Amino acid sequence: MQQHLRFRCAILAVAVCAAAGLLHYLPRDGSHLNTPAATQPTRATEAAPISPDTATVETFPTPDTSATDEELLKLARGIASRSPQHAIDWARAQTDETLRRRCLVAAIRAWGERNPNAAVDWALTQPEDERQTDLEAALAGAVTEPQVAVAIVRGLLKYYDPADHVNAAPALVVALNNAGQFQTAFDFINNDAPADLRTDLTRATFQSWGASQPQEAIQALNAITDEALREYAFSTVITSWSAQQPAAVANYVTSLPEGDSRKWALATLVDNWSLQDPAAFATWLNTSPPGVDLDQAIATFISKTDSANGSPQVAMQWAERISDSDLRYNSIKHILADWNQADPSAAQTYLASTSSLDDQQRQALLRTLQAPTINASN
Repeated sequence: MQQHLRFRCAILAVAVCAAAGLLHYLPRDGSHLNTPAATQPTRATEAAPISPDTATVETFPTPDTSATDEELLKLARGIASRSPQHAIDWARAQTDETLRRRCLVAAIRAWGERNPNAAVDWALTQPEDERQTDLEAALAGAVTEPQVAVAIVRGLLKYYDPADHVNAAPALVVALNNAGQFQTAFDFINNDAPADLRTDLTRATFQSWGASQPQEAIQALNAITDEALREYAFSTVITSWSAQQPAAVANYVTSLPEGDSRKWALATLVDNWSLQDPAAFATWLNTSPPGVDLDQAIATFISKTDSANGSPQVAMQWAERISDSDLRYNSIKHILADWNQADPSAAQTYLASTSSLDDQQRQALLRTLQAPTINASN
């Protein structure tokens, strides 16, 4: 009977919190969060800091305003190892307002690393204008134990704040992504995040995942059931990956079946790799099998090069490999326009001898080269 009464009181408390637009502290037990008993916070284990203990604060150094966030966090960890309350008191004792807030974020994060449940509980009791930042800091520390952090937010969403007024789900996903825990973030999004947030959270996760662990992100794509979202995630990963490891992307792209995804990925690779390392990209082009997508890759590369960053003779060798006649003609025309300005005799000699053009195309290009002004777009 007592247990039933406590449950009804908890439900009533949720309704009051929602009406006020705030989430106040509600005690949690192990059955709610499904976390080990050792991680369950109580006010008895770590009381929330209330006011600075001057005698204690004076024993800790005052950081310089130029200190980095990592330096502040290191200092806060040392203080929190003695007492999280002392770390909060130390942060609040700083006279510079900006430094005070930065130190407080560091102190809460350090607390979250040591006792995530207690740190999150405390953050949720803070004034509305500070609660969100405090919760983000607590969760940034909590993700040192990713599954505990997920369990805390899962409990908040399930039992206390289904509408996520405190934005715990986005804060957790950001914290997990910053910690490189992408698979954990993705699992949380699919299983526990509010439905209306899943698309945005998935996009944010794959942006970070693709930039940091692209191959793992690619493997996770099949778990996305929404086709449009999966395509977005795919494009995000390829863009990030090709900017960092174009050769690896080339190997992956050539393994894809013919289709729009392969064509788009190849075009993205060309855009990035041809500008990053033209020599390496040229080597890949010269050893790649012919095909419609490769035609476009060569043409795109040629459109981005000129005699200042590549030999016209070599560029012509690439252009001659293009099987599509119109695309080949336009690529040759582009090269000749630049080549003719640097060495008209060589350009016209090539034009007269190449077998890659028919007579009509040859005469059209010859008139262009002999015109007073070269316009490659004609």
